[in-house]
Amino acid sequence: MNSKICLGVTWLFLTSVLQISAVAQQLPSQEQLWQQDLQRQLPDTEFLELNTKSSSFTVLQREALSSFNKGTAILVPDWTEHPASPDYLDTLRQQLNDYGWHTLAILPPPPVEFNIEQNAISYQQQLAERMVAVITQAQKQGGNIIVIAKGSNAALLNRLYTSDQLPRPAALIMLGVYLADVQLNRELASHIATQSVPTLDIIHRRDNRFANANLKLRQQLVDRNLKAQYRQRQLSGTFYASDTDAWVLKEITGWLHSIGL
Repeated sequence: MNSKICLGVTWLFLTSVLQISAVAQQLPSQEQLWQQDLQRQLPDTEFLELNTKSSSFTVLQREALSSFNKGTAILVPDWTEHPASPDYLDTLRQQLNDYGWHTLAILPPPPVEFNIEQNAISYQQQLAERMVAVITQAQKQGGNIIVIAKGSNAALLNRLYTSDQLPRPAALIMLGVYLADVQLNRELASHIATQSVPTLDIIHRRDNRFANANLKLRQQLVDRNLKAQYRQRQLSGTFYASDTDAWVLKEITGWLHSIGL
């Protein structure tokens, strides 16, 4: 009797595990959920599907609305955000069109792959592959290519530029750049100083502690390495409100004008 009971319990356990596994396989990924959410909000004309060696991914595209074409602004959200994030990106991808920029805002690789303890090597490679695909798309538009990136993805792009794993853009704008590790965050300051891309470093006083931790060190290393085109701007005031979005847009367009873009 006891043996039969044990077999019955084991069978119920295995059945439950298989059912849970089947349900898990049917659940959409974070990337799919983002895609579904964006498709409910945005017109079909803004969606573009690009391919890498291993996968396809979504890009939000908008054309310049001015009589002149400056080129393309590639927008890269932080690894936990989508390309129409209300924290700066959605405003930038729309309003930069008025200043002569086409915009391509990418859906970053799935956040489940991000692992800071392993130096994000797998995630960084996926990000590089997506960047290569979107740069190829941007080149079709002509003009300059600039990159506007947030958070940890901005930090990883600095690594890729420093090690020549990506073509360098005409300008890099970083929004709240950081890596959530004390040592890696200090190394980020060195990467910013040694890559040769003209760089605008925008931080809000209420960004996380890693983003605000090494502002002085970043400027010191830039000065030591004689990096000519680097500007650091720390914003204050309300956090990610419409006035801050307008401030960021003004900082970006003014700085781009100052370097001839």
